[in-house]
Amino acid sequence: MNNPELEIVESWNAFSAPTEQITLSEAVGRVAASTIRQYPPGIPEIIPGMRYTPQILNNLETAHKSGIEIIGVNMSGKRNVEVVETGQQERHNLDIKTFDAKELSDLVINEIADFFRLGFSGAPYFHFAFHESDPLQSLPHTLDYAAYTVSLGLSDSEKRKTCQETLREIGYQKAMSTQSAPGENSTNLPKGFHLWTDKEICRKQIRDRISDEGYVTLVRDVKTDKLLGLLHARMGSLERLFQSEEWSDPLLFSQYQNRALRDNPERFFKKVDYHFGLKPYDQLMTISAQILHPDIQGGDIFYKMMRSMAEEVRPEHAALPLLSEIPPHGTAHTLNTALNDRLVFGVLKNDHPVVFCSQMSQALFLITRPKSYWNSALRQQIKKAREYRTKYYETLPTDNENVSVRPNGQMGLGVFATGNIPGNSRIAIFTGEKYQSETALGLPEIMRDHAIQIGQKEYVFGYKGLAHRLCHSCNPNCGIRNLTEIFTIRDVLAGEELTWDYRCSENSNWVLENCLCACERCTGKVANFESLPPEIKAEYLSKSMVSEWIVQTLSENQDPSTSSAV
Repeated sequence: MNNPELEIVESWNAFSAPTEQITLSEAVGRVAASTIRQYPPGIPEIIPGMRYTPQILNNLETAHKSGIEIIGVNMSGKRNVEVVETGQQERHNLDIKTFDAKELSDLVINEIADFFRLGFSGAPYFHFAFHESDPLQSLPHTLDYAAYTVSLGLSDSEKRKTCQETLREIGYQKAMSTQSAPGENSTNLPKGFHLWTDKEICRKQIRDRISDEGYVTLVRDVKTDKLLGLLHARMGSLERLFQSEEWSDPLLFSQYQNRALRDNPERFFKKVDYHFGLKPYDQLMTISAQILHPDIQGGDIFYKMMRSMAEEVRPEHAALPLLSEIPPHGTAHTLNTALNDRLVFGVLKNDHPVVFCSQMSQALFLITRPKSYWNSALRQQIKKAREYRTKYYETLPTDNENVSVRPNGQMGLGVFATGNIPGNSRIAIFTGEKYQSETALGLPEIMRDHAIQIGQKEYVFGYKGLAHRLCHSCNPNCGIRNLTEIFTIRDVLAGEELTWDYRCSENSNWVLENCLCACERCTGKVANFESLPPEIKAEYLSKSMVSEWIVQTLSENQDPSTSSAV
């Protein structure tokens, strides 16, 4: 078309491109990313890909004033509309295509391996090198390695930590702004430093992975044919995936060997069986690699890649369970939790969480449906994250309405009554995944201070919930019942902090060394129920504020100091 005002971008490109919200009055000349229609008759005034013109705005305004309903924009409110970000519709000319993994040539597999290695070495991943003293701390290729070597000799641990964090941050910032590629080999690294991913090992490992049944989605620049994106999903037995993914060894692609970092297969298989009911011989799917060049980072490209793969996945693979390692935070974490139905910590030795779907088709559903489903799921996850940042916890239907969370001095955060709360009222419930461990200290670090014990070897991780925010007190006004429910043991007045004694559910080896409750009968540190003085044990048991599993254990053992109370 000769008239740029009437130029139409392909609807799918506009619909899937990065978008922003602006007011309707600012929209002239911009490419629409959503549909607006008058009702009646319901015919769209504008659809994704069309440019807003003064005539379109005038039509909407005239219809609104005449009483016709405008669907797609709140004409009585801020009048925000969704448009394609400036320049995005012309920004990338990409070819996105999914292949059966076994159809790929050796030449393409080597290209994929090199892209994988160099991609993870650069921004925003920075998996270029590491030092033997801290092999799980990745270092960027732009790090001042000479200065970092000097820092290793500092005797003061705090100064050493601060110095290394500063050097890493400077390296990260430099890597983000430079166009130079990471080095090809380790010959230039000082003694004690190693490449995170060795070239030949990487090629061998990627070739081995791609030999499994699966799918590879590649993103290429149409003009240069340069590889810019990779998504790889594959099928295998749980045992096969454990041994060939970094699940078994986080330095799987490195020449450096450290047996202490390798996971015990028996431990791993036991965890997976407990959480997901999977045996070592069971077949499942995993996302083996997902990486984008920094120039095309963004949900729109990744969405297209996932959709391309989702359309190729065969029914027999879609029916299999899906288990994938994900980052513990960040955009990829949010994305994966939106697409999968369970997030579980503690399965992998490196403390990274895994996401799980009982069928891969559940994760694919949001990709194969119209993009509005995808957008809705992501927005829900982002909303939950924002709510957590503003309220300090994620709201659950079981939370008491007359409470608020706010800063509480040395204690960090506390839960306070916003109105009078009668005794025997539910305050919150620990809701989350159940975990098994021989001891509390055997739990992953993220759980040690946030999981409650519900059996001799069983714990619930109430991550981010209101219950997780209640502070300990050696003279509490709340107790625990039904294993996970915190309730008031007396009337609580407005403004009073709600607390419970952590020892009412804990009878393991966990210890809080310095109690900050500052009440008259503070015991100085918080250990387990057995550590309580006999008179406090008896008091707690008489008020039925001790977890049932501890009461049951005491009955079975007939503890002489508590048998009368039990």
